[in-house]
Amino acid sequence: MAYHDYEAIRAQAWGRWDYLLAALAPELAGARERFPRHVPCPVHGGKDGFRLYRDYEDNGGGVCNTCGAFPSGFRLLQWLKGWDFPQALGAVVEVLGGGLPDIKPRNGNGNGNRNGNGRDDEQLLQRLRRIWVEAVPLEDKWARPAHLYLRCRGISPATINFTGCRCHPHLAYWDKGQGEVGRFPALLSLMSDPRGQAVTVHRTYLSQDGYKAPVEHPRKTMPYPSFRKLSGALVRLGEPDNGAIGLAEGIETALAVREATGLTCWAATSAALLEAAVLPHTLRRVLIWADNDANKAGQKAALRLAARLIKEGRQVKMYIPDRPAGEKSWDWNDVLVNQGPGGFPERLLGAA
Repeated sequence: MAYHDYEAIRAQAWGRWDYLLAALAPELAGARERFPRHVPCPVHGGKDGFRLYRDYEDNGGGVCNTCGAFPSGFRLLQWLKGWDFPQALGAVVEVLGGGLPDIKPRNGNGNGNRNGNGRDDEQLLQRLRRIWVEAVPLEDKWARPAHLYLRCRGISPATINFTGCRCHPHLAYWDKGQGEVGRFPALLSLMSDPRGQAVTVHRTYLSQDGYKAPVEHPRKTMPYPSFRKLSGALVRLGEPDNGAIGLAEGIETALAVREATGLTCWAATSAALLEAAVLPHTLRRVLIWADNDANKAGQKAALRLAARLIKEGRQVKMYIPDRPAGEKSWDWNDVLVNQGPGGFPERLLGAA
């Protein structure tokens, strides 16, 4: 299992534990629905021995009068699922990255989100293939919303025409509480593992005029089969140049790097997945284009990644943009939009 920086993941998870527990612990549905009241314990049953803490949305904790107190979401997941700490941490990383974990319980006391059922895997594969086939190449006229969206982010048509991305003209958006809430254009990006095998599809839901769709989570990653792993996967936005590659969190950020410098840049889609990125051994020079977040989650993930890549014997450079006063987050796509290519420290390929 990949190493993850606990402090960085804890910072990313803060305030998102209702979403995380909904994805990872369906057995807590009653406790979440009846919060802050007591409900039967999800482990041993009974009538009213368990409740979630009043700040559980921030920290994820809960308590059972019989089993004990679990002050954080990580501790709560360990108890519920029979996981050890690295398993619980890895599962949270997967969900923060937009996927569902494929981690099995250590013992029979928990229920994993996935059971490796062949029929479920086949259905997932069919859905992934169907959505990808229904989508059109970015040069197609039906991909206009994706073009408009990326142009607003400073990305030219010449930069975005490659096979790793497609546009779905009318993809359904589902909300767990409401079902299908609408259909929208969507920029689809293929996430591939270190061997180049497709894992899943990242979706950015859009409006017809090229803005993010008016939904709660316009960026989502589709579930994936149990025999694939999201950890280590990347959106490969073009072929590497002479053994050099750029890495960034967001897809728009990676495209901005390519727009400004000419360097092929791959996207991780989240800070947690950036830290977990695994590169082919042929890529010896790496430029990491980190986000500058007020909570420093992006920088910490990038630093952890850089340290690991250096241990692997690669040449690494990392760049962090200056964040304007008052901004909570600033990335290299923001630099491109506000300053143009001149705001980038490297204008020529091969700077690694």
